[in-house]
Amino acid sequence: MFAGFVKSIPLEIEEAAMIDGCTPLQTFFGVVFPILKPTAITVAILDAMHVWNDFLLPYLVIGISTKYKTIPVVVQMLVGSNGNKDMGALMAMLVLSIIPIIIFYLTCQKYIIEGVVAGAVKG
Repeated sequence: MFAGFVKSIPLEIEEAAMIDGCTPLQTFFGVVFPILKPTAITVAILDAMHVWNDFLLPYLVIGISTKYKTIPVVVQMLVGSNGNKDMGALMAMLVLSIIPIIIFYLTCQKYIIEGVVAGAVKG
């Protein structure tokens, strides 16, 4: 999504900034980055949601023997070794694990919609 939107920015905008006397750094932060802002925020939000829900890497790196665990690892630990499940504790943990990402999404919803629309394929 990010690469497609960066490629769609016209080169003439950067050339106009150079003609006006901007340095490459000023061109990026003053002209290009404000155009990229919705897409950059969208990519950051989607990456944050991916990291929040990641199970395999924390399970392999941290393991279950330490006192520090991520939420997906704890949810998996609530399922017993022979398939026994404490459904009450499991559902409570799932609701608690969903609440922060829902709040994060609702506060950044405007940027997600702008970024998805801006990164859409045109033509």
